Amino acid sequence: MANLAVTLWGAGRLEEAEDLEQQLLKAQIEAFGHNHPDTIQSIANLAGMLRDAGRLEEAQDLEQQVLKAQTEAFGSNHPDTIQAMANLAETLSNAGKLKEAEDLEQQVLKAQIEAFGSSHPHTVKAMKNLAATLRNAGRLKEADDLEQQ
Repeated sequence: MANLAVTLWGAGRLEEAEDLEQQLLKAQIEAFGHNHPDTIQSIANLAGMLRDAGRLEEAQDLEQQVLKAQTEAFGSNHPDTIQAMANLAETLSNAGKLKEAEDLEQQVLKAQIEAFGSSHPHTVKAMKNLAATLRNAGRLKEADDLEQQ
């Protein structure tokens, strides 16, 4: 069911994907509880679907749950936690909450550099995301400087 929901999401069939992911999430909560890794992944998937559908407040709420659960389970430097932070930052940026997004993107970039070094694709993506947020905030020189790195 999870794979089908993700496939539908990838095909742009957001309403069907969301319905299926909601069903899956309900079943996982009943079977495993809220903090099981599969449940957390379903919440993250649902949040991504909601973000893509422009339902940013709902996505933000779910992504905050995911980030809290990942941090409690794995700590702040685990790749899943860093990804949860990056997802929340993307949603915040899309919602125009640029300062909050920037703060999280700074944390993501720092964690990626520590984990992978400055030239790893994950680190480069984190730099680009931060630069885009800075650019959207009108901080063009800072964005340009970051993109030059």
